[in-house]
Amino acid sequence: MWLYKTNEDNTARYILGQINEEKGTTLLCFGINPSTACPECLDNTIRKVVKLSKNNGYANWIMVNIYPQRATNPNDLHLVADKKLCEENIAYIKELAETYPNCDILLAYGNLIKKRAYLKDCLNDILNCLQDRSVRVIKMTKSNNPVHPLYQKDDAQFLILNDDERIAFVVNNKEN
Repeated sequence: MWLYKTNEDNTARYILGQINEEKGTTLLCFGINPSTACPECLDNTIRKVVKLSKNNGYANWIMVNIYPQRATNPNDLHLVADKKLCEENIAYIKELAETYPNCDILLAYGNLIKKRAYLKDCLNDILNCLQDRSVRVIKMTKSNNPVHPLYQKDDAQFLILNDDERIAFVVNNKEN
């Protein structure tokens, strides 16, 4: 079953995912912002997330984003966050967390988090809603951000952040 949710004019995508086993393990993967991918036209990043999720033992995958504005080039992201988009994004993420209570979180956005100052605030708002979830990364960039999945090996194994690492991660995002 496909999960797909956009705003009315398709300028924002909140959810893109596939549920293969209703009670199966679910990976909730966070990028920075969506491009043009949809169920009929997966892009290379989504195809990589599908491979990584399967190779890490997940039956289901859901791609969400820190900021839901569609932009093929991150330079085209809003200069100031659209509060309504942020609120709607959080609401959809909370709904997913309730629907899939055993989902794990994969942070996978690379250094694009630095593209706009508001992105770190959006991320921290999201992580605060998901405090009870296990958080994973593939590995970290030299700037200490979770790598983007696109150029990672298909069989890359996820690293689980322990509580101290997760707290430090949130604190670092607030300070930078």
